[in-house]
Amino acid sequence: MREDYKAAKKLAEEAVREAKKKGIDPYLPILDEMPEVRSASSEVRLGLLELPVKRIIGNKEAGRNSAFANNFMPLLEEGSEFATKWSNLYDSFMNEGIRDAIKVYEYMNNYYVQEGNKRVSVSRFGDMEFILADVRRIMPKPSDTKEYKVYSEYLRFYAATKNIYIVFTEVGSYEKLADLLGRDLDKKWPESVCSELKLAYFSFCKKCRSVLKIDDDRALSEAFLMYISIFPMKTLFRDTEEQIIKNIKLASSELSAVTSDDIAFLDSAPEAAEQKTSRFRQFIQGKKKYTAQSPLKAAFIYDADPELSRWTDSHEAGRLYVEQMTDENVVTTSYCTGEMTTEETIERAIADKNEIIFAVSPSMIPDALKAAVKNPSAKILCCSVGQKHSSLRYYHGKLYEAAFLMGVLAADTQLRDGVGGERKIGYLTRNLDNMSKRVLNAFAVGVSLLDPECRVVLGCGESIDALRDEWKQKGIRYYADFDYEGQADLMSRPGLFRMDEEKDKYIGAPYFSWGKYYVQIVQSVLSGAWELGDEMKTHNAASYWFGLSTGVVDIRVSRISYQTNKMLAFFKTAIVNGGFDPFTGELHTADGTVYQAEIDKKPGVSVERQTLKTGDIAFMDWFNENIDSDLI
Repeated sequence: MREDYKAAKKLAEEAVREAKKKGIDPYLPILDEMPEVRSASSEVRLGLLELPVKRIIGNKEAGRNSAFANNFMPLLEEGSEFATKWSNLYDSFMNEGIRDAIKVYEYMNNYYVQEGNKRVSVSRFGDMEFILADVRRIMPKPSDTKEYKVYSEYLRFYAATKNIYIVFTEVGSYEKLADLLGRDLDKKWPESVCSELKLAYFSFCKKCRSVLKIDDDRALSEAFLMYISIFPMKTLFRDTEEQIIKNIKLASSELSAVTSDDIAFLDSAPEAAEQKTSRFRQFIQGKKKYTAQSPLKAAFIYDADPELSRWTDSHEAGRLYVEQMTDENVVTTSYCTGEMTTEETIERAIADKNEIIFAVSPSMIPDALKAAVKNPSAKILCCSVGQKHSSLRYYHGKLYEAAFLMGVLAADTQLRDGVGGERKIGYLTRNLDNMSKRVLNAFAVGVSLLDPECRVVLGCGESIDALRDEWKQKGIRYYADFDYEGQADLMSRPGLFRMDEEKDKYIGAPYFSWGKYYVQIVQSVLSGAWELGDEMKTHNAASYWFGLSTGVVDIRVSRISYQTNKMLAFFKTAIVNGGFDPFTGELHTADGTVYQAEIDKKPGVSVERQTLKTGDIAFMDWFNENIDSDLI
């Protein structure tokens, strides 16, 4: 019908105008014109698939690409032969649907039409959700990009499930989905599990589109993963529709897509002075007053006995510091998970009327998130940094600032010791996956400032004894052992050491002073400054990340020369005053990449004084150029 074509053409013209306003291409992308496709490794035929129409984003070849706007709506004049064919096809579609399969190519989880673009156009105009397609996959050339890593994981997921509908954007998401379902990506899943997953996903998407107005497949996939992380997938079959919608609303802030730019990194706790109000206004706002008879109760959740874990012990010291530094209007209690899950332990703490809850291990995040979503009035914090959840707040220390100072000390000590030849310093980690790259890199940068020729050798082992002989053969006399988190059963002393025959000599260590952290956060609740106000107007998630300037992290050293002490004091003062950062200026990686650090391109700031953005430091995924290891 001519009126239908006229309406579709109007949508196309609107899309073109909008694209031009944004400065983007108003026409469909062409697969064959992408340089990376020309170097693709191979093609694989997938056969006939029911393809989501919205995932078809462009054309395989140029052809008559100007006939369609970038939303696949037609642009040619109403009286043209093209318009007549489009109208006739739309009439046929309305009467009997699309009869013949289109031909498409898939590349990096997007689909491009080779044959049947008018069928795609009328299907979109007619709000058709799926279309039958004969699909060929173009295999991308391997690379180190995030997109390729995500796609490689998807290929393993597809091989195990033949599911094309769930499309993630983060590395590890498919692994997490498999883990939640008790599966892995290296074996084919039972047909029953694949069918249940598809049904659950479609059921969730239908409700999520209705309740949260999320329509993008990638956003829906991430929301689905988050949902079943909080509410098991079986609840989508077991619970009533009313309950599922209630759950979606309860977790709505978590189901919305969040990027690293949406995280507010706070380098100090809000102060009451910033939120002074009149007594009348405080009364209207309902500010709670805590007393010895009605104290603020704070719970600390541990997953290991403080006597058996250096990490938990450091937090227990922090809890005791809170008790010393606050009045009777604050009461703290420690809870060890033991036989219970973290979620059950937090629920117990909430039942005991604890208003603020600190989960001290990053491994507690999944259960802490569940508890936070189900108990929105509780103030729950988890010890980690850079997480993208709005229901939880996160806190951690910038140990990398202290590790940088230890790198400077390590290089200085080794040079003073007269170590000749090829100079090396060992760096011990117990688990490469849990190791903080920012701490290692900051240490390595500190080493390189004092001794550009010195190499930092990364080694993995349960203790120094596993590497002692190997490192001695390599001429390594000094090593750093800074592992804290992720090692619940680790109690040995952290620090910088010199290997000796009888007992390794302790030189110094970076450390956390969690008590100062906890006191600041507890005081923010006592003073009514817990709500972040303006900080959260442009962010969805909050992460406290305190450094040397707050005293939350620092270093302790054994006897050192006054010259070395002056040097460390100089660097520390520069970091505390904001004039320097371990990641200031030009940075060179182990793979030859050169990062030109940026600080939002402030005018008048020289390259040498620019530093990486906080988010880039939090999500650091590279190794400094002076780090050697077979592990990287």
